[in-house]
Amino acid sequence: MSGQGFGMARRDGRPRRHAAGIFPVIAALMLVGACSSGPPTHFYTLSDTAPEATPPVGVGWVRIVNLTIPGELDRPELVRRIGPNQLSIAGLDRWAAPLDETIRRALSDDIARRVPTPVPGQQYAVSVEIREFYGDRTCNVSLRAGWTVKPSHAEGGRSANAAPANPVPMNEEIQVPSSGSCPATLAATMSIALGQLSDRIIAGVARMRAPAQEAAPAAH
Repeated sequence: MSGQGFGMARRDGRPRRHAAGIFPVIAALMLVGACSSGPPTHFYTLSDTAPEATPPVGVGWVRIVNLTIPGELDRPELVRRIGPNQLSIAGLDRWAAPLDETIRRALSDDIARRVPTPVPGQQYAVSVEIREFYGDRTCNVSLRAGWTVKPSHAEGGRSANAAPANPVPMNEEIQVPSSGSCPATLAATMSIALGQLSDRIIAGVARMRAPAQEAAPAAH
């Protein structure tokens, strides 16, 4: 019998390759292809927003010198609160940079947009404590934060409009309704909340300046 099935010798004397050995390779390639075609990861950031009202004039240089966030938010994934004691962590929706750095940059950009030309000689150092910053199931955003203005010094000595040596923390609660489909618009809604916090910080700094200006002696 001169059959030439798989595994028998070829006419040139070399053994034939088994076709069965090819199947594991094909299966592996199909598995790699299936993994590479899975759902993509989306990356988000925060941006500055326009003020809701005309910012006060005559405000000096306001800068964010310190910002903290809760530990449960200090992670790459977007986090939403879906119950009083339950959080949802989005595996495929992530921040493009650490969230505390992203919030600080957005707040700084918001403040610069509201005070494009700071009054020379006036400096205000602001510390912010983010206590809660979540979207819910439908991406309505809740922001609770505290902020203080530290003593500020102008060149050559303390500014007449410096904040008190022991500033009283200001507490803010901000609610912003969802701006669209969730979670795609969560970052945009969170940006709006940060813009409103910036509005309140600038207004607060302006109120701190007023007593100092009114108490200043009139020039003769």
